[in-house]
Amino acid sequence: MLTGKNAIIFAATGGIGNQVARTFAREGARVFISGRSAKSINRLADQIHADGGIVSAAVVDATDPAAVQAYVDTVAAEAGQIDATFNAIGQAPSALGYPAPSTEQSMEDFFKPLNIILGSTFLTSRTVGAHMIRQGSGSIITLSATLSVMTAPLMAGISATCSAIEGLTRSLAGEFGLANVRVNCVRGNAMVETRTIQETGAGYVRLGYSLPMAIPPLGRPITIGETAATAAFLASDASSGITGSVLTVSAGAFPVG
Repeated sequence: MLTGKNAIIFAATGGIGNQVARTFAREGARVFISGRSAKSINRLADQIHADGGIVSAAVVDATDPAAVQAYVDTVAAEAGQIDATFNAIGQAPSALGYPAPSTEQSMEDFFKPLNIILGSTFLTSRTVGAHMIRQGSGSIITLSATLSVMTAPLMAGISATCSAIEGLTRSLAGEFGLANVRVNCVRGNAMVETRTIQETGAGYVRLGYSLPMAIPPLGRPITIGETAATAAFLASDASSGITGSVLTVSAGAFPVG
């Protein structure tokens, strides 16, 4: 599905980013993966290479404008063009200040996921987008979660972040569209394989709540692999008529919103 394409995956060492990088490579893309840990990003590169993928790895802080600009310029010079990009940035819930009662949460903690996740998504999207505009093509894929359409307690900052990423996606789609650059969002539901969901659930228990988990029509949670496959579709020419859209991967739990 992605044969001949060059794709940048930021924050590739987390659960979702790792699987997206593997999926893109398996679908034929040359993947440029980055993360903050040299050990982790090089280990992932070795695994992709062992599976027959074409991969280049680099240590990049996806929240640092200068580092992101230098990295994207280097990839563009080496690859010739950038066809797709995906940013999977995230941190442990405790590092981002949730779950937490809004009446007790500091303003600093509320803004942590907005500053880190939304800020990095904007930074990487606009930086790669500038190259895509010049070349006249490309697909930017952002990552959100169904918190944007839920009434989940204790999650004010991260819920606001998910909603903001979806709004950012639509705005960039309108801005970049005439240059044939598409911008779409994957909105994933809870993936029990991820450390984020496991730690969030533990945080809810500590605060005397239960994790709000809707039972989807498919009767099961989604997997990281299903989320990654959706991202690969949006990176491919099969989705050439789709932009400004949020594709919900939730096993039917949140079909609209």
